[in-house]
Amino acid sequence: MLVEIREATVEDARAIATIHVDSWQAAYRGILPEAYLANLAVTQRREAWRKSIIAGRPRVLVAHADTDAEKPILGWVAFGDSRDGDKDHRWAEVETIYIAPALWRKGVGKRLMDAARHALQSAGYTDVALWVLLDNRRARAFYKRSGFVCDNSSRGVQLGGKWLTELRYCCPLGAT
Repeated sequence: MLVEIREATVEDARAIATIHVDSWQAAYRGILPEAYLANLAVTQRREAWRKSIIAGRPRVLVAHADTDAEKPILGWVAFGDSRDGDKDHRWAEVETIYIAPALWRKGVGKRLMDAARHALQSAGYTDVALWVLLDNRRARAFYKRSGFVCDNSSRGVQLGGKWLTELRYCCPLGAT
């Protein structure tokens, strides 16, 4: 499958929201409460992503199939300045990256991560960090394959009424 990466547009907000919800429901099954996952709403996420895309923060890139006439969105990545207080202006953050669950381990995530890292490096950042749920082993393995290393920083986050631990992974830009 040929995959192209481009900047997200407002018209992509619904597809981004759909992948967001579908990915959470697949990736976080057994991690987050089932009732919480079942109640995730595409319309609510669509509006949030529409506003983010208009504002340009975070920056969002989408992957789409180049061979399909409709060019459906396959996944997306959102990134920008680091939001961590212990990182300076040279640090960026991958805030989220999600791929349609049927396309996991097909190379779409790698293409998106590579594109985000290239964009960040071109913008003058030297390093990038991200936060991932401790229990999300699939994502942690993906980040490790992408050159990220856990820096032993952790924080608590409450999702669906449940307290979970997130770990921070970091990678110098320019590393492969």
